[in-house]
Amino acid sequence: MLRSASALLLAPENYLPVVFMLVGAALALALGIADFTVLALVAESGTPTWLTVLVGVVLIGGPLTAGVIPAVRQIEGVAAQSLLVVQFREGPPGTAVGWEQRRRTLGWFLLHMFTGALVVAAVLGLIALSGSWWTIPAVAATVLGIVLASRLLARLAPVLLGPSYAERLERLQRDATRAAERTRIARELHDSIGHALSLATVQASAARKLIGRDPAFVEAALETIETTTRRAAADLDYVLGLLRDDTQLPAETTPAPDLGSLDGLLTAARSAGLTVVSTVSGELSRLPLLVSREAYRIVQEGLTNALKYSTDATATLNLSLGAGTLDIHLTNPTGQRRAARTGRGLRGIDERATTLGGTTTAGADDGRWTLFVVIPAWEA
Repeated sequence: MLRSASALLLAPENYLPVVFMLVGAALALALGIADFTVLALVAESGTPTWLTVLVGVVLIGGPLTAGVIPAVRQIEGVAAQSLLVVQFREGPPGTAVGWEQRRRTLGWFLLHMFTGALVVAAVLGLIALSGSWWTIPAVAATVLGIVLASRLLARLAPVLLGPSYAERLERLQRDATRAAERTRIARELHDSIGHALSLATVQASAARKLIGRDPAFVEAALETIETTTRRAAADLDYVLGLLRDDTQLPAETTPAPDLGSLDGLLTAARSAGLTVVSTVSGELSRLPLLVSREAYRIVQEGLTNALKYSTDATATLNLSLGAGTLDIHLTNPTGQRRAARTGRGLRGIDERATTLGGTTTAGADDGRWTLFVVIPAWEA
C-alpha cells in the first residue's frame, strides 16, 4: 500500500505540473521584488506621485510584454510539453510567426505568471495561518487549487501555444495542394514511361522476329528504342526532380515536353509501326505552357493506346486551335475485344482535361475508337 501511494506521488503527471507553476511563481516573485524595491527607492526620493505611478507602470508592464518575443513561444512550449505533460498534435511549438501567434503567446505567458503569483500568495497565506486550526483546510484547499490550475493549464496550452484554427486550415490546404501535385506527378510518370515502354516493347518484338531477315529494319528499331528510352530517362529525371520537396531541381533537369515536341512524338510512334495521319490547325506555339504540356501528354497517351489496340496499326490525329478551345481528335480502328477500354491511361486523360476545365469523350462506334478532348485555351 505504501509502495502504491509513493508511486502515485512520484508519478510525473502529479509533481511536474507543480514544478511548472513554481517556475511561474519564481518569475512573478522576482518581478514583484524588483518592482517593489525600485518603487520604494523612487518614492523615498521625493518624486511626484504621477511620476512614481508612471515608473510603476513601466516596471510592471515592460517585463510582462516579454511574451511577444518570438522565442518565448518555443520556450514555453517545451516547458508545457515536459512539465505539464502536454502532447501537441502538430509537434512542439516553434518560435512565434506573426502577431497573431505572439498575442496568444503573451496570453499564455501572463497566465503562467498569474498562476505562479497565486501559488506565492497561497504559500504566504499558509505561513500566516500556521499554528491555527485553519492550517489543515488551507493546505487542502491549496493542494486542490494547484491540481485544478495545472489541469486547466494543460488544457489551455494547445489552444494558446498550438496552431490556431486558421493555421490548421492553411496547413490542410497545403497538404491538399501537395497531394494534388503528387497525383499530377504520378500521371506524368505513367504517361511518359508507359509510352516509352510500349514503343520499346513493340519495336523489340518486331526486331526479334526479323533479326535474320531484315537487318535494316532491326537497326532502325534499335535506334528507335535507344531514342525512346533516352527520352524516357530524361522524363524520369524530371519527375524525380519534382519529388524533391526540400531541394531545387538541378539545372540540367529536362523540362516537361509540350506540343512543340509533337513532331518528335509522331516520329517515335511511326517508328514503332503506327501509321499516323496528322493535321494541325492554328498556331500551337501561342498556347499557354500549361495547356501545351497537358495536351502533349493527352496526345501521347492516345497514341500509346492506338499503338496497342489499333487493328491495322493506323491512327488519325487532328489538333485544332480556335474559338477559344483546343480540340484533340484521335481515332483508330478497333476490334470487338477492345471496344470498351478502361484503365489508368483514359482516367489520366480525363483528369488532365478536367483540371484545365475541359471535357473528354471516348468510346467505340462503328468499328472505330474515338478520343475527343476539348480544352479551354487562350493565347499566351
